[in-house]
Amino acid sequence: MPQLEVLSNNEMNLNRNLGLLQASVSSILQQPEVPKGGALVKVCFAGACYSEGHVRRKGYRPRFPGYEISGIIYEVCNSLPNRNLNPGDRIILYPDEEIADSGYSEFLPVSDVSKIYQIPSNMSLAVAAMIPGGGLTGFSAVLKAKPHIEKLAEVKPIVNVLVVGAGGLGLWTLRMAEYLLGEHNTNVRVFVADSNIDRLLTAQDHGCYDIIHWNEEDHEEYICERTIEACHGGLDVVIDFVSSRRTMNRSLQVLNREGLIIVGGSSVTEMSINLNVLSAKQQSITSIPKGSPEELAELVQCVASGRVSPPTYAVFPVENANQVFEDLTLARITGRAVLRLGNTNVDN
Repeated sequence: MPQLEVLSNNEMNLNRNLGLLQASVSSILQQPEVPKGGALVKVCFAGACYSEGHVRRKGYRPRFPGYEISGIIYEVCNSLPNRNLNPGDRIILYPDEEIADSGYSEFLPVSDVSKIYQIPSNMSLAVAAMIPGGGLTGFSAVLKAKPHIEKLAEVKPIVNVLVVGAGGLGLWTLRMAEYLLGEHNTNVRVFVADSNIDRLLTAQDHGCYDIIHWNEEDHEEYICERTIEACHGGLDVVIDFVSSRRTMNRSLQVLNREGLIIVGGSSVTEMSINLNVLSAKQQSITSIPKGSPEELAELVQCVASGRVSPPTYAVFPVENANQVFEDLTLARITGRAVLRLGNTNVDN
């Protein structure tokens, strides 16, 4: 396993050489300048996303190596008009391309302060770090599915929803489904499918109706038959965070008439779909929209008030990032992993 290397540029880099993921963290405090009209953020926690581990096997860029961060305002530009930010404020950042590759830096210059969101004092910074990426994605996925689910619930006694992938995104989606669809809505059943038993058991603890083991060594026909049997019928909505050729084909095989597939994750899969069959069955495929700033603000309040509980997570020092990504790749960590940056005394 790659060893941690100390750099002089005060940042952690993801070096993708020969398909290996190596994290490097500096111990030298080299503070960047405050951008004009912006602010300088001291990063305290960063989400270690499961898609980071896919870099090792798939060779493509993860979705948010820097999107999931929380920290404190370190300095604010004097020229910032009508500023309501002050040093020491606890914040998160709305996902943006500007910060996409910068979240593992100890200091992060932010030129557009509209991307900065203050978090309540009762919210853990470790929990807050997970909200802009995984939390907002799960929130957006369920919001996208909700109108279709409610429409089908008017004419069907039971609406079956399947979440493909029991990693961080899947666990957040279960929490959002409970909140947005209502925990007492008994005619909506949310299932979770995954190839890993430990992740499925974690999902079961997060309130899904049932779990389905998609053993990759089994025949595709058998997997589809077991899925239909477990759901006591086909599926009405599939939220696929894996979006591989195999998971998409399975979803199409078990999708009911007027069913909806919502595609997420970081897959670069290409596949052929029979549009005539899709049209004849009045089925549709769509993507998870990027959550809006307003939705992020709503989600922060929901988590802070306890209306939405965060998924299971563990905090690791950023110096252990290589091991964390390795463990995520091999599914030795279930739930979410959060990295702590620096010798901070802030909460978990």
